[in-house]
Amino acid sequence: MKYKFIAKRYWNFKEASLSKTNEMVKRYKDIIDLSIGDPDYPVDLSIIENMYKDALAGHTRYTEFLGDEELRKEICKSYREDCRCNYTKENVFITSGGTHAMYLLLESILDEGDEVIAIAPYYIYYEPQIRLAKGNLIVYNTLSESNFEIDIGELEKTISYRTKAIIINSPNNPTGRVYNENTIKALIDLANKHDFIIIADDIYGALNFTNFKKPVCSYDYKNERIVTIYSYSKDYCMTGFRLGHIIADEKIIECIKNVNESVNFTINAMAQRAGIYAIRRRKEIQSGIYEEYRKRIFYAYERIRNINNMEANLPEGTFYLFPKIKGTGLTSEEIWEKILDDAHVLVLPGNGFGEAGEGHIRIACTVGIEKLKEAFDRIENMKIFK
Repeated sequence: MKYKFIAKRYWNFKEASLSKTNEMVKRYKDIIDLSIGDPDYPVDLSIIENMYKDALAGHTRYTEFLGDEELRKEICKSYREDCRCNYTKENVFITSGGTHAMYLLLESILDEGDEVIAIAPYYIYYEPQIRLAKGNLIVYNTLSESNFEIDIGELEKTISYRTKAIIINSPNNPTGRVYNENTIKALIDLANKHDFIIIADDIYGALNFTNFKKPVCSYDYKNERIVTIYSYSKDYCMTGFRLGHIIADEKIIECIKNVNESVNFTINAMAQRAGIYAIRRRKEIQSGIYEEYRKRIFYAYERIRNINNMEANLPEGTFYLFPKIKGTGLTSEEIWEKILDDAHVLVLPGNGFGEAGEGHIRIACTVGIEKLKEAFDRIENMKIFK
């Protein structure tokens, strides 16, 4: 939109498909929404009860600039117990979710013109976040035919003297892909060889259905080139709490703190108290979440296998499926609209996740089995899938 009071860099801004869903979901009264990754699993009641007690006890004021010290210590303890990573509280910065974490990190590490490599299909908002920090997005495309695997040799060809970071999202949004140990080690070798940062976007760690469950940091936690971004939104179903954290070298954390003081000052105090109680009961809480979404995603996968002109890879992680719909002869955006209008089911078009996502749609299994059954019954009855 061209308007004299809007910065020129936003005149040709393209709205992300995810941002359009608030209006699209109102198109019909009986829509089944499988678009946004907002898990419907209830937040553990003890988290809310303890947060409420802490609010009454006075945890309603500014916290430390790095975040609630007790929460940061609890985070360090969890990484020590679960991953054998001996971080200190000075390695941890608390954020308002994973998106805020990514922005603060990119703003802190990028000079104008620096390049960040994203493995496509990738999370919708990586590109605008990189551009906001005056960096350039470099895309490495993967293919569904090879289960979105990374060819390290081909990936290395995208590295230049301006490469500052590469983003690794495993399990991946939108594909659900989990990268194996050999791939992660090879990526760390590349970072060491070319001296760039690995940004491990670890927000779906509890929804990993494979045997490769180690986070990137656990392979070499002392490596200053590995930075971890985490969110409590998916692993604890706490999307509305807007809580996350960054783990990095102390010098990077100090810079992030300085940047955030002009952006968000400090993070919601009560949400941080909720994070403490979430981490302390993480194994019990996450086991229920894991089982529920694993059941749903494998149900959806089996339904897709029996639908003409739609195919999906075996689920590895997250609560998303990223089926190929090229057999329909329609583009991702065309099939997105058609499924909405014909079946009253809202999904997301694959091209919103980068060029490699064209010919796919993303389905979020964030409703129960009964609703998923109804959604797939409707889709299966569309002429284009018969």
